[in-house]
Amino acid sequence: MDAYFTKEKINAITEFLNEKTVVESKKVDNIEFQETGYKKGHTPPADGYRPLTDDFCFRGVDKHWWLHFKVSVPKCADGREMRLKFKTGKENEWDAINPQGILYINGKLVGGADVNHHEYPLQEGEYDIYFYLYSATVEGIFELYTSLDTVDLAVEKLYYDIKVPLEAANCFVENDKNRIDIFKHLLIAANMIDLRSPYNEDFYRSIKDADQYLATEFYGKACGESDVTVHCIGHTHIDVAWLWTLAQTVEKTQRSFSNVLGLMERYPEYKFMSSQPQLYAYLKESAPDVYEKVKEKVREGRWEVEGAMWLEADCNLISGESMVRQIIHGKRFMKEEFDVDSKTLWLPDVFGYSAAMPQILRKCGVDNFVTSKISWNEMNTMPYDTFMWEGIDGTEIFSNFLTAQDSRPDLSIDNYTNYNGFLRPNQVLGAWNRYQQKEYNKDVTLTYGYGDGGGGPTAWMLENQRRLSYGIPGFPKTKPSTTGEWLSKVRENFEKGCEELRRTPRWVGELYLELHRGTYTSVAKNKKNNRDCEFLLQKAESINAIAAAMGMRSDYPDQKLYSAWQTLLLNQFHDILPGSSIKEVYEDCDVDYAKIKDTANTEITTALDSVAANVKGRGELVYNPTGYNMSGLIEKNGELYETPEISAFGYKVVDLEKAESRVQVIGPMLENDYYTLVLDKAGRIKTLYDKVNCREVLIAGAYGNEFRVFEDFPKTYDNWEISRYYNEKMWILDSKAEITPFTNNVGAGFVVERDYLDSKISQTIQLYNNSRRIDFKTEIDWKQDHQILKIAFPLDVHTNKATYDIQFGNIERPTHSNTSWDAAKFEVCAHKWVDVSENGYGVALLNNCKYGFNTVGSTVSLTVLKCGTNPNVFADRCHHEFTYSLLPHSGDFREGLVQKEAYCLNNPMVSKTIDNADGTLADSYSAISCDCPNVTIDTLKKAYDGSGYVARLFDSFDCRKVVKLKVGFEFTSAYLCDMLENEIKELEVRGDEIILPLKNFEIATIKIK
Repeated sequence: MDAYFTKEKINAITEFLNEKTVVESKKVDNIEFQETGYKKGHTPPADGYRPLTDDFCFRGVDKHWWLHFKVSVPKCADGREMRLKFKTGKENEWDAINPQGILYINGKLVGGADVNHHEYPLQEGEYDIYFYLYSATVEGIFELYTSLDTVDLAVEKLYYDIKVPLEAANCFVENDKNRIDIFKHLLIAANMIDLRSPYNEDFYRSIKDADQYLATEFYGKACGESDVTVHCIGHTHIDVAWLWTLAQTVEKTQRSFSNVLGLMERYPEYKFMSSQPQLYAYLKESAPDVYEKVKEKVREGRWEVEGAMWLEADCNLISGESMVRQIIHGKRFMKEEFDVDSKTLWLPDVFGYSAAMPQILRKCGVDNFVTSKISWNEMNTMPYDTFMWEGIDGTEIFSNFLTAQDSRPDLSIDNYTNYNGFLRPNQVLGAWNRYQQKEYNKDVTLTYGYGDGGGGPTAWMLENQRRLSYGIPGFPKTKPSTTGEWLSKVRENFEKGCEELRRTPRWVGELYLELHRGTYTSVAKNKKNNRDCEFLLQKAESINAIAAAMGMRSDYPDQKLYSAWQTLLLNQFHDILPGSSIKEVYEDCDVDYAKIKDTANTEITTALDSVAANVKGRGELVYNPTGYNMSGLIEKNGELYETPEISAFGYKVVDLEKAESRVQVIGPMLENDYYTLVLDKAGRIKTLYDKVNCREVLIAGAYGNEFRVFEDFPKTYDNWEISRYYNEKMWILDSKAEITPFTNNVGAGFVVERDYLDSKISQTIQLYNNSRRIDFKTEIDWKQDHQILKIAFPLDVHTNKATYDIQFGNIERPTHSNTSWDAAKFEVCAHKWVDVSENGYGVALLNNCKYGFNTVGSTVSLTVLKCGTNPNVFADRCHHEFTYSLLPHSGDFREGLVQKEAYCLNNPMVSKTIDNADGTLADSYSAISCDCPNVTIDTLKKAYDGSGYVARLFDSFDCRKVVKLKVGFEFTSAYLCDMLENEIKELEVRGDEIILPLKNFEIATIKIK
């Protein structure tokens, strides 16, 4: 009982001290204001203001106001400080959806204000002040109260001296020795304080005595026993877009970064890190004076620029080449602007991590990986927080999870950790208590500062750190640090521990997030635009590289393409591409994607024209933009034509002649040399017989290409989630459809049209004369909400695993739920194809823009639409166009050439009609090709340094071979490079061939000079 009242007494005294930190508060009355739009530059309007009255309320969505006033600050008494304070009544609420502002004093941007940052110290002088106020992106009403507060620094210091250990003591149960010892010292100090008459001589004498006692007896003697260190890294996780648009992110960056600079002046020990070069680019353009101050702090070693990628991109959905470009653009910016080589990939909030990443990171000069989000898993807890993460090729990267967590004994907490820590005692202790590899390492981290839109650390967090740095009894010591300092110490400890314990914590394969599975599908239009732009930019690079190598184009559009890539990378942010942002963000995306496509298509046309003008021949010059020799389809004047085989990254002049369809159409049946396909009345596939392999493709009695609808009300995070129970309600689209046969130059098929509620679905199902692919070209006008649309193929294949295409390779996942880890993967991410195979036979499902799949037994389902409503009510209420293809084959995906067919579907050929009797170039050509079917040449481009051409290729069969690359243009040497295009070693060259040993799933970057 006595201990309980001790706590209550100290609580009461602490609160009294907090009240007495402000000696006097004077309201600022002479404020004038006006409503404006987004500011341009930093010059406020010169006129048009009106007085701000006491009864005025600010309201509206995405609104701005300029406020103006002048104040005169007198000289303060010793030990006191004047602070300008703004209050909106929303203090300590979520800053992501509440008022925020930028403070200008005497013409300079000096700081930001929000519901967590609302005061700014002023010295003696005259001040002309402008305040640029923002309402946020949700409807709300607020007032603005502005004051000049006189703060007593001695009282404020004692308040923190008592408050921090008081909060620390509350992290222990009542009879814990640490709690008892802390309370003993606090009680002695509290009993020294004379609170009878605040601010008189006796009061200040008692404040000084209590402060001296705590400094000597508590902080000086009782603290400091722990050998554990919590590295405190100032941080603000700024979502580049989410519940706000990119335009608001520019302002959030100005607010947050200027706040950091202001706090650095007041707290010399404060260190801060921020990733995402995109934010620095915004700051450089929008607030160059602030940007220069940031650069100064970087040079001082107090501001850390880390992160490696251009921004914190989604790592499930982007292509392998996009992932490489994210790092190239990110590292180049950091090096050019700050002379810093980023060595750590910092992705605390991203929704899962591809098994291709370790190799990509290491070959881009990134040595460390840090995240947090995997701790949000619904079903399983990752067994490690410090470990080696091994990718599909065997490459390992040193990895760490952030472990801040509330450690108070009176709370029932989940497994979530927090990358927006508050540097309170409970989180400092929680960061250590939650950490799992204690036998290896005694250095953990706490990233602290308000995020979810910015704000960053506050003064009270830095005051807390000063007290916690002593090592309060039962607590680790804290230390202001950087990511580099923390990881260097952890790695040293970890490697020593691995040697001593003779075991190394290791995780093999993808880091799958058991949450946010709906992000593979939400806002489907955006994902299609991303896929299209990825391939278009690579197509533009390859055809322009060929034109340059052949001497047909001297002005390779490197800057235009680099800039287009950068825009694409921006829209791969982890709340944009996954579909978890507001509607206005996607309206901006549409504009950006249109510009990218226009740039890419213009450069493709220009390069193709320059080559076509010099090729001898008459007919259609067709360019194959893939790394495979293949035939394909060309659309000309509304007609489809089949091409003969065209060499990899090459062209050929062909005659486009109308052909007779060899696909028979008899009632609901299609038949070609490969299949007999029969539809039922609903347009589903009732029979699909593989004539070459003499077997039925579908399970007896089941239907292929079956549209299935599921109710979608996830337990939380609407546009992010698909909750496991979604499949408990299913509706099959089995009503009669309108089925119309057609015949064209390349085969025949059916157009299947059906209504579903208010939505319309139209499909062109096509069989070809000369291809084993069955295409389903689909258009949907979708009007529904909270429904998942899937398309299922129950395949008569015996297997307990499926193979999924990922960046630069593929992985196998189980098709059963034997373990909780298996069961958690009820919805997974894949790129261009999924394959299920038994010994000797298999079936692949290809697509040109989808990412969500699930395979149960041998039934493969493609997730087409998700249709959540929060935060975007219209997420998938629009017109959708996409194609998927079924590809039955002999053998497994390797023998079935699934990878090749997927590239053919995703990266179609382009052509131009020519009639050049006197052309100087041959009528067929290949820039680079490979003799091994396991090798995918994914990229051909001009080298960034202009010294030649770069090809990026990889093994997709999980095998090793000595590869021969045949080059079609003159060259003198070839080098194996890292992914940043730095030369590593010269390769053997035999005539026009480059000899390259390639290991399992290895990605190789070759520079050809």
